[in-house]
Amino acid sequence: MLMRHRAGTAVVALALATAAAGTALATECEHDEAFLTAAHQGNMAEIAAGKDAGRHAVMRCTKETGEVLVSDHTRMDESLRALAKRLKVTLPAATTADQQQEMKDIQKRAGTRDYDKVWLKAQETGHVQVLKLIDGEVKTGKDQEVQEAARAARPFVAHHLDLVRDCMRRR
Repeated sequence: MLMRHRAGTAVVALALATAAAGTALATECEHDEAFLTAAHQGNMAEIAAGKDAGRHAVMRCTKETGEVLVSDHTRMDESLRALAKRLKVTLPAATTADQQQEMKDIQKRAGTRDYDKVWLKAQETGHVQVLKLIDGEVKTGKDQEVQEAARAARPFVAHHLDLVRDCMRRR
Protein backbone atom coordinates (compact mmCIF):
# COMPACT_ATOMS: atom_id res chain seq x y z
CA MET A 1 0.00 0.00 0.00
CA LEU A 2 2.65 2.48 -0.95
CA MET A 3 1.44 5.91 -1.93
CA ARG A 4 2.68 8.77 -3.98
CA HIS A 5 2.68 12.03 -2.09
CA ARG A 6 0.60 13.80 -4.66
CA ALA A 7 -1.92 11.12 -4.00
CA GLY A 8 -1.23 11.52 -0.34
CA THR A 9 -1.98 15.16 -0.34
CA ALA A 10 -4.21 15.56 -3.34
CA VAL A 11 -6.39 12.85 -1.95
CA VAL A 12 -6.29 14.53 1.43
CA ALA A 13 -8.20 17.35 -0.20
CA LEU A 14 -10.38 14.85 -2.03
CA ALA A 15 -10.96 12.91 1.16
CA LEU A 16 -12.02 16.10 2.87
CA ALA A 17 -14.75 16.50 0.31
CA THR A 18 -15.89 12.88 0.39
CA ALA A 19 -14.83 11.54 3.79
CA ALA A 20 -16.97 9.82 6.34
CA ALA A 21 -20.15 9.52 4.35
CA GLY A 22 -21.29 6.59 6.47
CA THR A 23 -19.40 7.31 9.69
CA ALA A 24 -21.29 8.37 12.75
CA LEU A 25 -20.51 11.99 13.50
CA ALA A 26 -18.64 12.27 16.77
CA THR A 27 -17.32 15.81 16.60
CA GLU A 28 -19.28 19.03 16.70
CA CYS A 29 -18.69 19.61 13.04
CA GLU A 30 -18.63 17.31 10.04
CA HIS A 31 -15.76 19.44 8.73
CA ASP A 32 -13.64 18.48 11.76
CA GLU A 33 -14.30 14.78 11.26
CA ALA A 34 -13.55 15.04 7.55
CA PHE A 35 -10.30 16.82 8.39
CA LEU A 36 -9.26 14.04 10.78
CA THR A 37 -10.05 11.41 8.16
CA ALA A 38 -8.22 13.25 5.40
CA ALA A 39 -5.21 13.99 7.60
CA HIS A 40 -4.98 10.36 8.70
CA GLN A 41 -5.11 9.07 5.14
CA GLY A 42 -2.58 11.71 4.16
CA ASN A 43 -0.27 10.64 6.98
CA MET A 44 -0.51 7.00 5.93
CA ALA A 45 0.21 7.97 2.34
CA GLU A 46 3.19 10.12 3.36
CA ILE A 47 4.67 7.35 5.47
CA ALA A 48 4.35 4.94 2.56
CA ALA A 49 5.73 7.46 0.06
CA GLY A 50 8.68 8.21 2.32
CA LYS A 51 9.50 4.53 2.69
CA ASP A 52 9.16 4.07 -1.04
CA ALA A 53 11.58 6.93 -1.71
CA GLY A 54 14.07 5.25 0.59
CA ARG A 55 13.91 2.15 -1.59
CA HIS A 56 13.53 3.61 -5.08
CA ALA A 57 14.87 7.18 -5.22
CA VAL A 58 18.19 7.88 -6.89
CA MET A 59 19.04 11.24 -5.32
CA ARG A 60 20.27 11.32 -1.74
CA CYS A 61 18.16 14.42 -1.11
CA THR A 62 14.97 12.59 -2.11
CA LYS A 63 15.84 9.65 0.13
CA GLU A 64 16.57 11.95 3.08
CA THR A 65 13.32 13.86 2.52
CA GLY A 66 11.50 10.53 2.51
CA GLU A 67 13.07 9.67 5.87
CA VAL A 68 11.85 12.96 7.34
CA LEU A 69 8.34 12.30 6.02
CA VAL A 70 8.26 8.84 7.61
CA SER A 71 9.45 10.13 10.96
CA ASP A 72 7.26 13.24 11.15
CA HIS A 73 4.10 11.72 9.73
CA THR A 74 4.40 8.70 12.00
CA ARG A 75 4.50 10.99 15.04
CA MET A 76 1.72 13.23 13.72
CA ASP A 77 -0.49 10.25 12.96
CA GLU A 78 -0.01 8.78 16.43
CA SER A 79 -1.29 12.04 17.93
CA LEU A 80 -4.10 12.29 15.39
CA ARG A 81 -5.27 8.72 16.06
CA ALA A 82 -5.29 9.41 19.81
CA LEU A 83 -7.37 12.54 19.24
CA ALA A 84 -9.79 10.70 16.96
CA LYS A 85 -10.18 7.98 19.59
CA ARG A 86 -10.98 10.56 22.29
CA LEU A 87 -13.53 12.17 19.97
CA LYS A 88 -14.96 8.77 18.97
CA VAL A 89 -14.17 9.32 15.28
CA THR A 90 -13.57 6.12 13.35
CA LEU A 91 -10.64 6.52 10.99
CA PRO A 92 -10.13 4.46 7.83
CA ALA A 93 -7.70 1.55 7.97
CA ALA A 94 -6.21 2.23 4.56
CA THR A 95 -5.38 4.92 2.08
CA THR A 96 -7.73 5.57 -0.79
CA ALA A 97 -7.73 3.64 -4.06
CA ASP A 98 -6.53 6.80 -5.82
CA GLN A 99 -3.60 7.10 -3.43
CA GLN A 100 -2.69 3.48 -3.99
CA GLN A 101 -2.87 3.81 -7.77
CA GLU A 102 -0.80 6.95 -7.81
CA MET A 103 1.95 5.23 -5.82
CA LYS A 104 1.94 2.36 -8.27
CA ASP A 105 2.33 4.85 -11.12
CA ILE A 106 5.36 6.44 -9.44
CA GLN A 107 6.87 3.06 -8.67
CA LYS A 108 6.97 2.28 -12.39
CA ARG A 109 9.90 4.72 -12.51
CA ALA A 110 11.74 3.11 -9.56
CA GLY A 111 15.50 3.49 -9.58
CA THR A 112 15.57 6.28 -12.16
CA ARG A 113 16.02 10.04 -11.94
CA ASP A 114 12.51 10.30 -13.37
CA TYR A 115 11.26 8.62 -10.18
CA ASP A 116 12.78 11.43 -8.11
CA LYS A 117 11.36 14.09 -10.43
CA VAL A 118 7.83 12.72 -10.31
CA TRP A 119 7.99 11.89 -6.59
CA LEU A 120 9.19 15.39 -5.72
CA LYS A 121 6.59 17.09 -7.92
CA ALA A 122 3.87 15.02 -6.31
CA GLN A 123 5.17 15.97 -2.86
CA GLU A 124 5.23 19.65 -3.76
CA THR A 125 1.68 19.61 -5.11
CA GLY A 126 0.44 17.62 -2.17
CA HIS A 127 2.06 19.71 0.54
CA VAL A 128 0.65 22.91 -0.95
CA GLN A 129 -2.82 21.34 -0.88
CA VAL A 130 -2.39 20.08 2.67
CA LEU A 131 -1.39 23.54 3.86
CA LYS A 132 -4.66 24.84 2.39
CA LEU A 133 -6.55 22.02 4.10
CA ILE A 134 -4.89 22.83 7.43
CA ASP A 135 -5.58 26.54 7.07
CA GLY A 136 -9.21 25.76 6.30
CA GLU A 137 -9.55 23.66 9.44
CA VAL A 138 -7.92 26.31 11.59
CA LYS A 139 -10.24 28.95 10.16
CA THR A 140 -13.57 27.09 10.02
CA GLY A 141 -13.28 24.06 12.30
CA LYS A 142 -15.54 23.90 15.32
CA ASP A 143 -13.63 21.55 17.62
CA GLN A 144 -10.76 23.34 19.37
CA GLU A 145 -8.70 20.16 19.74
CA VAL A 146 -8.93 19.41 16.03
CA GLN A 147 -8.04 23.01 15.20
CA GLU A 148 -5.05 22.77 17.54
CA ALA A 149 -3.93 19.52 15.89
CA ALA A 150 -4.07 21.30 12.54
CA ARG A 151 -2.09 24.25 13.92
CA ALA A 152 0.52 21.88 15.36
CA ALA A 153 0.91 20.04 12.03
CA ARG A 154 1.33 23.18 9.93
CA PRO A 155 5.03 23.89 10.66
CA PHE A 156 5.94 20.29 9.84
CA VAL A 157 4.06 20.35 6.55
CA ALA A 158 5.60 23.73 5.65
CA HIS A 159 9.05 22.34 6.48
CA HIS A 160 8.39 19.29 4.28
CA LEU A 161 7.46 21.60 1.41
CA ASP A 162 10.72 23.50 1.90
CA LEU A 163 12.70 20.23 1.84
CA VAL A 164 10.94 19.09 -1.32
CA ARG A 165 11.53 22.38 -3.10
CA ASP A 166 15.18 22.35 -2.08
CA CYS A 167 15.57 18.89 -3.60
CA MET A 168 13.82 20.03 -6.75
CA ARG A 169 16.36 22.84 -7.18
CA ARG A 170 19.21 20.32 -6.89
CA ARG A 171 18.05 18.16 -9.81
